Amino acid sequence: MPTYIIFLIILLFAPHLSAYSLAGNRSGTSPINDDLGYRGLANALEKSCRYYENAAEQTFELCGQRLSGHELNRSYRQIISRLQGQPGQDIGLFIAENFTACRPTSLLVTGYYSPVLSGTLTPTETYRFPIYGLPAPGDLRKMSRAVINSASPLKGHEIAYLSDPMDLFFLHVQGSGIIQLPDGRRHLVSYAASNGRPYTSIGKILIQEGRLQRQEVSMATIHRYLTDHPGQRTRILNKNERFIFFRLSAPQSGEIIPTGSLGYPLTPGRSVAMDGGHYPPAILGILTGRLPHFAEDGEVSWQPFSRLVT
Repeated sequence: MPTYIIFLIILLFAPHLSAYSLAGNRSGTSPINDDLGYRGLANALEKSCRYYENAAEQTFELCGQRLSGHELNRSYRQIISRLQGQPGQDIGLFIAENFTACRPTSLLVTGYYSPVLSGTLTPTETYRFPIYGLPAPGDLRKMSRAVINSASPLKGHEIAYLSDPMDLFFLHVQGSGIIQLPDGRRHLVSYAASNGRPYTSIGKILIQEGRLQRQEVSMATIHRYLTDHPGQRTRILNKNERFIFFRLSAPQSGEIIPTGSLGYPLTPGRSVAMDGGHYPPAILGILTGRLPHFAEDGEVSWQPFSRLVT
């Protein structure tokens, strides 16, 4: 099974608010299909609306149109209102009739998970690899991974510690995780910011250097290779200059939900991270592609899906 799949995404945005029409005005319009039955969509859109409320006067450009945060917020609240009072089929038809679809864009999609890692809040002989919080604005935020790891310029900004440098690196890749303390308590470490340096895939580096074959590269094989070859680990990890700073929080209830780059909790099955250089943040889209389904005998089949994401 491949480690990633190419999907199509059709980004949607509302036309001018005065262009809203009642459902049924466009004869022959097919409703937007959603394989989750629109479950969780209102929750995800609510977070988009909060973001646009705070950026009401900001202008966002997509597919040749310029829309304000105020317009996007008001548009998405129309969908939320429908979700709270109408059956799912009506929602799909309402969106198809009242929102404009951009031309589909092919893009690379990878899965997201939130690792649970053993750690401590203070250093020990075992737990000695620090997770750093966000330093004050200035040069510290711009240093490369190599400089941060070699010179320890962020001393005093540690928020937690892990026992495995590879677990720490993959926490940087995922952007958030759960730290389980020795006494069983759990804390969430969430993305706060990056150092602004470019991201480089170390899997790609290992392929280029002939350390791993393309078809065998996965998080598990990368972890195993660099654990088995500690003399190469620092050099290869430092090829990825991007460094992530985190914030630490204790759960207010029994559930810990990772936080996205906009500062809001992620919605399972709905939240996506897109390249901000190409797509506005918190925009509504249709993600289509194939998902793996596993039979009891271990056979994998790939089935199409289509869902609204933001």
